[in-house]
Amino acid sequence: MKRDVTLVVLAAGIGKRFRPFTKDKNLFPFLGSPLIDFVLPKSLPPEVIHCVVVANGTNKEALERIRFPVPHTVVVQEEATGMAGAILAAKPHIAGKSILIVIADDVADPALMEMVMKAVRPDVFGVLTTWKPQQYFPGGYVVFRDNRPVGIKEKPGAGNTPGEYVYFGGQYIAHADRLIEAIQNGKKSGDDIYEAALTKLMSDERFTAVIYDGGFVSLKYPWHVLDMTTYLLHHRLKPGKGKNVDIRNNVSLEGVVYLGNNVKIFENTKIVGPVYVGDNTIIGNNNIIRESILGEGCVTGFNTDITRSYIGDNCWFHSNYIGDSVLEENVSMGSGSVLANLRLDEGEITSVIAEEKVGTGKTKLGAMIGEGVRIGVNVSVMPGVKIGAQSMIGAGIILDRDIPEGSYCVSKSVIDIKRNKANIASGNREHYKTKI
Repeated sequence: MKRDVTLVVLAAGIGKRFRPFTKDKNLFPFLGSPLIDFVLPKSLPPEVIHCVVVANGTNKEALERIRFPVPHTVVVQEEATGMAGAILAAKPHIAGKSILIVIADDVADPALMEMVMKAVRPDVFGVLTTWKPQQYFPGGYVVFRDNRPVGIKEKPGAGNTPGEYVYFGGQYIAHADRLIEAIQNGKKSGDDIYEAALTKLMSDERFTAVIYDGGFVSLKYPWHVLDMTTYLLHHRLKPGKGKNVDIRNNVSLEGVVYLGNNVKIFENTKIVGPVYVGDNTIIGNNNIIRESILGEGCVTGFNTDITRSYIGDNCWFHSNYIGDSVLEENVSMGSGSVLANLRLDEGEITSVIAEEKVGTGKTKLGAMIGEGVRIGVNVSVMPGVKIGAQSMIGAGIILDRDIPEGSYCVSKSVIDIKRNKANIASGNREHYKTKI
């Protein structure tokens, strides 16, 4: 018979790599709910009787208000010392217990926790959930020997991975005390303290691995919001229509579409699902909306195209193109401005994170824009550009670089005005009309 298990939810990450977005990753809203709602299934494995949520100083109150399937306790990780520090912060509540660890910004199939618990046997000390990414993933790669996990290499770099599988949330540890001891007696610095402790345990105890081949998204970099949007739209969105929805003439709705309360859609607009539209959003005439999330209180004015994008609450548009982009909330774009999403050579789009150029793995990626940004008319934002929160981008700018938060960006041009000496031909326009 399996022992009672305490679920440990790691939600204390501060998201340094997640800029320009200012919201806590674990609470970033998708489909009208915070991300953590999609991490935890509605019902947990029967062995799980209690939950400990490790928070940071800014998200503690919000996490205390969230309803969990079992009683939960929120503790604060005072310093950003990674997963190892999070486990130590939970020590008073997990000592002497069996634990199931999940990471609050990893989303996978709701049945995954059940899969992990089914792999628990009397002779197994730990269970790792492993997943095979299609391309290099900045995570911990599992070292296997005779089909058993025997170690973890954290972020080894593309071309240096010891195998094909990475581990992620869903780890079972039979005795939390042993994990705590391995952390306290192991490495003291670096970003792999936790992985080193697990590797030490694997040398002493028997671990097994669950090979997971379903969908999985981890919210690490800002462009991962698009991956999460795609995953949740295709796997969690249900069609629906709220109260007082007003759909005008010649509006086309295709595929799975959810419309919140008081949504208005004006004439000659096409929506191709999966699409989520939040409460009180107005979609103007001649719009096309494809495979996107639109938050609450948005206005997408005349002739706007929003494609494969995430749009936060209270964003306003008018005759814009928004492709493969993420706009946090309260973003406004002037008429004629576009967020380009494809390089001329159609190559991979890179981004600078902590002064290091990082490949995004995407050939289509638009802008990533923090909250409260204002963009003037006829602005062209180049692929992969990040715009920090509370910034203003003046009219007519071609923006090809990242902008820090709180920036005021203008383009200065010289206008030379002289007297017109040319004769303006008259009468030709009537002739042109006969050719139309």
